[in-house]
Amino acid sequence: MALDLYLQKDSSLPETGENRFLSFEEDGCFSFLGSFLDEVSKKTGQKIVPWDDAFFYGKDLDLFSRMIEKVRKEISQKPDVWEEFIGTIVHKGERKVEKIYSTVHKNELESILTKLEKAINKAKKENIGIFFFGD
Repeated sequence: MALDLYLQKDSSLPETGENRFLSFEEDGCFSFLGSFLDEVSKKTGQKIVPWDDAFFYGKDLDLFSRMIEKVRKEISQKPDVWEEFIGTIVHKGERKVEKIYSTVHKNELESILTKLEKAINKAKKENIGIFFFGD
């Protein structure tokens, strides 16, 4: 499942991909950001998940700016590459649970943060919002 982020004026479904600035898969980067995104969700009442939509604008965008600062502080303590837990597979017939990890590259995560930061600044300047479009 993917979660695409768009710059737009409302929460209507995007007609084209032209305003999309970021796309998340359920990978290590998204898993790492999960707890930070959960903080934003708790404060806004909107879930940020790949299977649902959410729209943020105005003062809610400040929450993302603070989130980015926290993430940057956290990743400054991380190595250049690490394995991030993303889920489990339960093999019922074998009664076995397998943990799944995904490789995270610090520079890729920093690139995501930079794109999000630029979009937040543009949204504030143009008085628009960020639409999280889930599958």
